[in-house]
Amino acid sequence: MKIAILYICTGKYDVFWSEFYDSCKKMFCPEQEKHFFVFTDSPRIHGDEHVSIIYQDNLGWPFNTLYRYKMFLRIEEQLLNFDKVVFFNGNCVFVDNVEFNEFFGVESKLLACLHPGFFDKKHEEYTYEKRETSTAFVIKPWKYFAGGINGGDSRLFLEMCHKISENIEIDLNNGIVALWHDESHWNSLLNNERSLIEPILHILSPAYLYPNGWEIPFLAKIRLRDKNNYGGHGFLRGERNMESRVKRFLKFMAGKFKCR
Repeated sequence: MKIAILYICTGKYDVFWSEFYDSCKKMFCPEQEKHFFVFTDSPRIHGDEHVSIIYQDNLGWPFNTLYRYKMFLRIEEQLLNFDKVVFFNGNCVFVDNVEFNEFFGVESKLLACLHPGFFDKKHEEYTYEKRETSTAFVIKPWKYFAGGINGGDSRLFLEMCHKISENIEIDLNNGIVALWHDESHWNSLLNNERSLIEPILHILSPAYLYPNGWEIPFLAKIRLRDKNNYGGHGFLRGERNMESRVKRFLKFMAGKFKCR
């Protein structure tokens, strides 16, 4: 099996790369062939036979996360050469061995991870996108999935990337940004298409996205490093302040409507 690992570290998120790479190379599916695709604007990350660098501008908030599926599609043809594709959030670090079948499932074609903040909550507490005008609106609540890990069979996962990217553009053209960006769209697709997706979906527990400093009833496999210990969200994004992020977003939205 050949596994493509997708990783985004624009702005100052490159501070997380080294530890992620070393731990993933050692502990994640050690018997399988792995290749890392890193979307970054950092000159400090270098490619080699196991790492491909895809230059990616720092798009600012919220587009570094909202446009992640669009980023993946930039290398669609390359990813189709792999059996499995998986995305990991920038602050992930492996703390225990993770074998192929436990992670991807035996016969599953997609994978998703339960959100560590909602695994024990009721549907009414899930932070789905609740505006019916958004393509990310969840019609039939089922589970709340984190955006920090997703993947599966390359062709099927890329089809989902296309669908989510199309939905995000529809929303933007209507002046809408889903509540939790790409995570809202991921949840919408999995929940609303449950009857089709559930039989082929391998669901990971929050052990695979275990936030540092939390106490939840799982034995951590992958931990989420606390971004506050690395300067906080704004610093890591390379943005000086919230005002600059908002201005960039409003400028983008103004451009969308100007073209309509």
